[in-house]
Amino acid sequence: MALSTKQWVVDDISNAALFDENDNPVAFFERLTKMTLSIDSKQQRVYGGASKYAFHLTEQDAESGIQLENAELDFNMLLAATGAELATGSVAVPFFEKLTVATGGIVTPSKAAVLVAGTDKVIVVSKDHTSAGKQLERVSATPTALQYTIAAGVITLGDATLVGKDVRVFGSYTSVASTSASITTTTRNKSYKFVAYGKALDDSTEEWFDVTIIIYKSKMLGTFNIDQQRKNATANTLELAVLDANRSDGKVIDIITT
Repeated sequence: MALSTKQWVVDDISNAALFDENDNPVAFFERLTKMTLSIDSKQQRVYGGASKYAFHLTEQDAESGIQLENAELDFNMLLAATGAELATGSVAVPFFEKLTVATGGIVTPSKAAVLVAGTDKVIVVSKDHTSAGKQLERVSATPTALQYTIAAGVITLGDATLVGKDVRVFGSYTSVASTSASITTTTRNKSYKFVAYGKALDDSTEEWFDVTIIIYKSKMLGTFNIDQQRKNATANTLELAVLDANRSDGKVIDIITT
């Protein structure tokens, strides 16, 4: 259908995608909760003479942009937003565990078999113990009250009174099949074509129709915010600047209804 001249309401902008310079999809926003498209047309008033009204308007630099809020974060979105590099393979991952000391002063972290040598740290956390809050020292043999030894990832404490008490173990373990997105000092974001797919309701005829918004060239602007709040849904935000697409037809933005 042709673009309605009546009032219409965009009821569902739930999907959007970023395409690279070869028109390949590189990121998909499957839980898009909010999209704000700002089309900047700033003009500067020019005053002069006896009148209190401006006699001329001078166009200012255009700074149009898109603000996105997504309820789901995936690696493709992160890579597209930041220009990070994705890698799969062996990597050291930090961890911590709160464990109860077993008979014999033994503590066995769940990552004992893949613990990275030299990364272990042990702190006493039981508040009713005289060593509460203290970090224990690792020694090679015969640990005393504030010391421990470690062999094959298994920790042996030197204080027998810690049996039944809680300690917190920090360290790093080797993950052989992890996926990581690395942002380096040389990371640079790229330019993308942005397409939002939605549905709208004609407020007069009560007819549904598809709405597609195309930004022919955009680039990361400002801050990519990864929102993590306890017991709250994520609200990851991304801001894109609208750039000159350098097209022969001069197009920058299309809003298409079908």
